[in-house]
Amino acid sequence: MESHGKSSHIQGIKGTKFSQQLRGVNLEQVLIVAIDAAKLHQKALICNFFGDVIERPFFFSVSESGMKLLCQKIDLAVTTIQAQRIFLGVEATGHYYEDVVREMTKRGDLVQIFNPYSTFEERASALNWCKTDDLDLVAIAHAIKNNNATETRLLEGIQRHLRVLTRARRFEIRKRSILRVEIRTLMDIIWREFQCYADHSQGKARKIKVFSDFWGKASLFFMEHYPHPSMILKLGEMGLRELSIRHNLKLRNTAIHKLLFVAEQSLSRNTEELRPELMLLKMKLHDLHAFDAKIDRLEQEIEGLLLQTDGRLLLTVPGLGVSTSAELYAEMGNLSHFTHAGQLIKKAGTNPIIKQTGGSKGSYRHISKQGNNHLRYVVFLAGRNLCLHNQDLKTFYERLKSRGKHERAIFLAMGNKMLKIAFAMLRDQVPFASQSTKYQVTTEINKKLKYNCFITASHQAA
Repeated sequence: MESHGKSSHIQGIKGTKFSQQLRGVNLEQVLIVAIDAAKLHQKALICNFFGDVIERPFFFSVSESGMKLLCQKIDLAVTTIQAQRIFLGVEATGHYYEDVVREMTKRGDLVQIFNPYSTFEERASALNWCKTDDLDLVAIAHAIKNNNATETRLLEGIQRHLRVLTRARRFEIRKRSILRVEIRTLMDIIWREFQCYADHSQGKARKIKVFSDFWGKASLFFMEHYPHPSMILKLGEMGLRELSIRHNLKLRNTAIHKLLFVAEQSLSRNTEELRPELMLLKMKLHDLHAFDAKIDRLEQEIEGLLLQTDGRLLLTVPGLGVSTSAELYAEMGNLSHFTHAGQLIKKAGTNPIIKQTGGSKGSYRHISKQGNNHLRYVVFLAGRNLCLHNQDLKTFYERLKSRGKHERAIFLAMGNKMLKIAFAMLRDQVPFASQSTKYQVTTEINKKLKYNCFITASHQAA
């Protein structure tokens, strides 16, 4: 029963749709197909709504013959009980379930996708702490009966491409971060003052950097070609100036003097003793350049794809860059699955757990963390960026800060707010509504683009 667009079912609109499929149907003729996905050996169980087994657990492979076997078993079960309804369900195990869902969808079947935590809860509710393939199938069958599915469709098209590429980019950036730590460690051994040196003048302990950006062009050039203090001293001031001009390093006088000063003061071992570290440094710098090139290529592809989708609307939000906008759009998925933004927040697992009993007011605890960890990460990232760079949402940030909220809690709250804003923007196909008099949609988008230029329909007509 629905009123004013809202469902009166205890499971909401999802529950209403499920019950509509079952009303007036003989439950003996409702087929449940539980599928446990794996890398090689998939397993399936077929039963009716009451749990009476029609086809005992059997193995099949994700291949032409394997999928044919699964379909034959389902068709036989349909004939046996004269099924009026079929409910298929699979646990979201890595990426292995996707091929099964895709092939069954081609056949015209709707496959429900379950969060592994749902099947864990089904086993726990039976006080069963064992885990086998057959027990997993029973848990999935119970989850289908209880309508605990989280999704029914796979992400397709450009949005799927964006999800694959944004996840790959994040993975490469994390690997690059680890590599940078290793390079810093090696430079500490080779020449510890290269990163920064100590200044104890005026009775204070200060840290002074030689280069403003340790990963900038000039710093990387010297690490690659002149990583030892003896090499800098051999060049001298004139040599450093010539290198700066020849390679466009843009070294200022202060940087040259600092570099010569720390080279003179260094107590580093000689190059012969540091030969293994110097070799490793050269190798890791080569790897760093490769990482930079891969990340740059990924970002170029991500930017081009994002501009082809509705996700480009997210670029109109001050504080959200191309990568964050693309990742947020990709991880949100198909919005036709959702009726309100609260469902997206639950999908991210950033919804606070509420504890309330006995008529008490109740309290909000930590977030549930029971959703998509990729979406949860980008929600936090987007929230942090908006707290730092979005003036329209500054009031929200300041209000939470004045209430003594922890910084990470504020970032999550801002991220949840961004999910609500993004849901409304993408649903209604409208850009961000900034109150700033200097704000212009086209300008806001173009200043974030590195490889493309955004042109509105009105500009094209002109």
